[in-house]
Amino acid sequence: MNTSGINPVGWRILVKPKEIIEKTASGIIVTTEQNKDREQMANTTGIVIAMGDQCFADEPSAWCAVGDKVIFAKYAGLLYTGGDGVQYRMINDKDIVGTLDQEVDLVDPYLSKGARS
Repeated sequence: MNTSGINPVGWRILVKPKEIIEKTASGIIVTTEQNKDREQMANTTGIVIAMGDQCFADEPSAWCAVGDKVIFAKYAGLLYTGGDGVQYRMINDKDIVGTLDQEVDLVDPYLSKGARS
């Protein structure tokens, strides 16, 4: 359900990126507020929240649907904060490179360095 107030148009897809870990369970600070936006742009997984009406119009079938966990190109799209205070990413449909089963937790190796407690 899209509670962001952001509605993609055309071939754009609204994705809620996986949250960046700020602290480990043991309290070690992994990222600072200054680096969080940069790391969020480097994030490559998230959940599809909404899709524009032209997504995958030039493909035989859609590569993903609302609610799917997806992998997308690093640094793709733009970051926006929704009306609900959550950060979202608006990307092009062609930036989707794969889907993940819900139980799979793919982590970018760069972002996971030192993130384990």
